[in-house]
Amino acid sequence: MARTLPSNELLITAGNFSLDDTVNPEGEAGAAPGGDGLYSAIGAAVWRYPVAILSRVGSDYPAVFMNSIAGLGIRIDMIRTAPGPTVHYRITNADSGERVYEHLTPAQRLHELSPQGPDLDTVSRGRWVHVAAMPIDVQDELISKCRAEGVPYSLDPHEEYIIGHEERLAGLIHGSLFSPSQLELELLFPDLADRPPQDMARAAAERLLAMGAKAVAIKLGATGSFVADSSYEAAVPALPTLVIDSTGAGDAFCGGFLAGYLRTDSLLLGAACGGVSAAHVIKGFGAFHSDLPTPESLTMQTRSLLREVAEADRTTTLLRTCFPWLASVKHELPGSKKSYGR
Repeated sequence: MARTLPSNELLITAGNFSLDDTVNPEGEAGAAPGGDGLYSAIGAAVWRYPVAILSRVGSDYPAVFMNSIAGLGIRIDMIRTAPGPTVHYRITNADSGERVYEHLTPAQRLHELSPQGPDLDTVSRGRWVHVAAMPIDVQDELISKCRAEGVPYSLDPHEEYIIGHEERLAGLIHGSLFSPSQLELELLFPDLADRPPQDMARAAAERLLAMGAKAVAIKLGATGSFVADSSYEAAVPALPTLVIDSTGAGDAFCGGFLAGYLRTDSLLLGAACGGVSAAHVIKGFGAFHSDLPTPESLTMQTRSLLREVAEADRTTTLLRTCFPWLASVKHELPGSKKSYGR
């Protein structure tokens, strides 16, 4: 029997826009559009999933960038223009994976240009809302609106709003699909910080589910990801990719994960789709460095992530069923079997 898709599939990614001057570990610099609201939407757009961005931009945000967003099939009708400059950062990436943000606009612009107040009336239009990393009071207001409207949500915490905000964050985690990074887990559960990434993620997932999270999708950088709910867990490696600029990788993972999860109801396929989306954005500077991956590329990359997973055949069949535009692609994967784990 053919899978029936919901009449309203719209994913809303609520977050920030920014203009980023980025320096990679080799010292190469590039100026490009960024922001967690944008990168998470691009992660979903990689899979041609219906997505809209809920955000604010400054009056200086280039029209050419907004046209590029719409050209990717991302809805821009929930983005409001506010007086003053768009959030502007200098982002320096280290070999260790550490990332340093320097505000080139006043720090309060992040809060001022976060979606809030009347902006949130659009929440009811979505099937799902992804709450990207923003000041915790903004996240709190947005999640309260989601709960009032009965719209399910995922939460990506902001690393600067964990220590000292643990009790408040716990209240937001309850009922969410929670998607922290490895660093954010180390801040939330410092006693787990010395464990290997997958072991730490498994232990943290148990605690988060006990706190009331409906599911978790944990981002582990070059190690990959770990997903779990009350009855299932899986570790998925990262795609081997030449990294030019890692900015936005975690946000793109969230968008890709939700595209796969909402379309297939599979945490495993969500993690695979998220991994493919993350690999796409790190191949160049900024959000628009290249066209979206082709169906052939998406199919090959997803199969390479799933090739050593027990459910690989069943899940790839499910992927083709739920993303019909992939169905015409030949599915033989060339080359000998390799391990992509780390």
